[in-house]
Amino acid sequence: MTNQDNNLLQVEEEEYFDLRTFFYKILTRWWWFIISVPLCSGIALYVCFSSTPIYKVGAKVMISDSKKGEIGVNPMLKELGLFQGNMLVENEIVELMSKNLILDVVKELELNVDYSREGMLRDEKLYTNVPVRILVDLPENIKDTIFYVIVRDEDKVEVADVDKNVVFEGNFSQAISMGNYRMTIEKGDTLMKANDEIRINLMSYGKAATDFHKRLEVGLMEKNTSAVQVSLEETNPEKGIDFLYTMIQKYNENGIGDKQLVSEKTVEFINERLRVINQELGDIENDAESFKKKNQLTNLTSDAALVMERKKVTEAELLKLATELDVVKSVRAYLEDRQGEEFRILPERLGLTDETLNSGIGKYNEMVLRRGKLLQSARESNPIITGLEMQLRELKSSIRLAIANVEKGLDIKINSLERESQQVEEKLTSVPTQEKQYRSIAREQELKENLFLFLMQKREEAEIAKLMYVPMAKIIENPDPGEHPVAPRKMLILLFGLFIGVVLPVGIMFVADMWDTKVRDASEVEKVVSSPLLGTLLQLPEDKTSVSQEDFLMSESMHLIRENLNYLIKQKGVPVIMVSSTIPREGKSLVAAHLANAYAKAGKKVIVIGCDLRNPKLNEYFKRENKKGLSAYLAGMVDDPGSIIEKVDDNLHVIFGGTVPPNPTQLIASPRMGELLECLKKDFSVIILDTPPLGILADGFSLSGYADACVYVVRANVLDKKGLRVITDLEKGKRMENLGIVVNGIKMSRSGGYGYGYGYGYGYGYGYGYGQDAGEKKGKKRKSTK
Repeated sequence: MTNQDNNLLQVEEEEYFDLRTFFYKILTRWWWFIISVPLCSGIALYVCFSSTPIYKVGAKVMISDSKKGEIGVNPMLKELGLFQGNMLVENEIVELMSKNLILDVVKELELNVDYSREGMLRDEKLYTNVPVRILVDLPENIKDTIFYVIVRDEDKVEVADVDKNVVFEGNFSQAISMGNYRMTIEKGDTLMKANDEIRINLMSYGKAATDFHKRLEVGLMEKNTSAVQVSLEETNPEKGIDFLYTMIQKYNENGIGDKQLVSEKTVEFINERLRVINQELGDIENDAESFKKKNQLTNLTSDAALVMERKKVTEAELLKLATELDVVKSVRAYLEDRQGEEFRILPERLGLTDETLNSGIGKYNEMVLRRGKLLQSARESNPIITGLEMQLRELKSSIRLAIANVEKGLDIKINSLERESQQVEEKLTSVPTQEKQYRSIAREQELKENLFLFLMQKREEAEIAKLMYVPMAKIIENPDPGEHPVAPRKMLILLFGLFIGVVLPVGIMFVADMWDTKVRDASEVEKVVSSPLLGTLLQLPEDKTSVSQEDFLMSESMHLIRENLNYLIKQKGVPVIMVSSTIPREGKSLVAAHLANAYAKAGKKVIVIGCDLRNPKLNEYFKRENKKGLSAYLAGMVDDPGSIIEKVDDNLHVIFGGTVPPNPTQLIASPRMGELLECLKKDFSVIILDTPPLGILADGFSLSGYADACVYVVRANVLDKKGLRVITDLEKGKRMENLGIVVNGIKMSRSGGYGYGYGYGYGYGYGYGYGQDAGEKKGKKRKSTK
């Protein structure tokens, strides 16, 4: 396998996530869940009971569409689908959602004053059951203010600021200056209690209207219907119900007011025409009077009675047509006279016989009113407004065309009647000229009188219509807050709390595991290296690391390591075993000392040599002073090896590192080191070398040529996982013969065991397996060496 393949394999092994190990880690930390689940559930319960319930008050409203029609709409737009029948309902939804309407409701119900009473877990929202009421003389000057009203007795009251500092003491109904306005505190409808404290949130009308606008929803219930669903999210159901009732009432009042405005404009138009006609009628009557006086006329001659009867019928019809033509011309003049406005309300119900023209004028007025409403809450560039203006211009063109057609038709009829009248006139040649002139004056007088009476009748009809308009909106389902609040959703919050209570410990463990770069146990070492695991050592207290204080667990663990090591090195005359690590503080000196003691207990004559001349620590585990040692011999200061050997017992001897020399690398690599080992092989059965760390110093590699086996110590919770690459490099380069791993510093688990695969009779045990050779796959089940 190439180096690139080895590196790839190494990376895959480093990123491997052991789900089973993680699951057992969760089981060993079960007490985390005992704390987390009740804690998170308690927090969820607190959120449920401390949050103010929010109700969704909803009502169903039917929008009247009695005036909705298509008269005057371009048929081509309808064919192309550009004219929608429910356009009126959508416009009314916009009006229902307008801030102007909401502002009227806020002013009507005084919803800019919010009352609440502080509770243990949450505040109690008050509405009708308020012990005090706030009255403001100039409510338009209100600025957002929060204060507390404290009732001391039946007549005394205090006002405190947000920090509960008293700023006013006095009686009810006493004026309190608030800058640009004054307020008074009045007694409410409910019984007051002594020391009752009410929190008042005094808001401006604009802010209160904006707050309600955010919580208001209006939408079509179904497509192609005029029914809408109006809903409001409110903490107090009674306030929400009153708001919806008042909003629909105000909406109807505004709609009726718009219709009444059309009637008022019509009355104004009729009054103006009456004034002009009254003046003209007076002039005609004066002319008739002067003509009779001048010509001494009293009655019509009986000779022309029969002819005049025929003429009377003709003139009556001619009078009717002339009256209608005059009205049509007046409407056309009013339509063309803009007076600074492109779209003006046209007079209605003028008695025109053409129903198309009447319907077009009605549709035009309805769309002009709708445009005016939308301009209150939208700009002229709004697509809805521009669409309305386009329809208005088309309607105006349609009305002009209809007026032209009506005028043309009336002209034809009038011309026909005039020709008939001319024929009658020819038969009246015998009638005196004075009588003919008088009849002309009388006919004009009668025409004006009929027109005057006609306009008087229409004015009365318009005045009556102002009082007969029906509301646009009808409540078909009364406002209802429902059986349960929509927030907080207690069951969902509790389930979420339980979920967080379970996920939080798992997440913490997972994140900690992902960010954990230290070697924690033997299994993590086995995932990366292929060398056999000789054994594991329990983490020892600092005061129990010496050989003389070795306990049962330490002794059994070292015996197991010794036996596994013997199996690894096979048969050697005098094996030289080097003990090393990647970095300092991994316990290589401890392992060397206790391993030597294990061989000594097995009857072997052992000597352990402290070859770490830079940081000699071997003497600490034998509780001896670091006198002259290996450094003195290698430097030539001592020639007799026996003088530097310390005897611990009959089978256990030690050579300490001695004084730290200035050139430890040169001393370790000198020939005297090999001579020393050859000398010691004559007197000892096993030689153990406590070497410097291989990960940072080259001294240990100088000693590897003398070693028959290498015990590589990995300290759990100290060595970074990246440090295992040193071992893999040694394996790839085959720089160490018979390399075995010892994991040191394993922490005792809560279940009473530690390490790797225990099963001893006392509740602990040993029996570490390893492959028959270093190249065997780690996934293969290893044999036990019980």
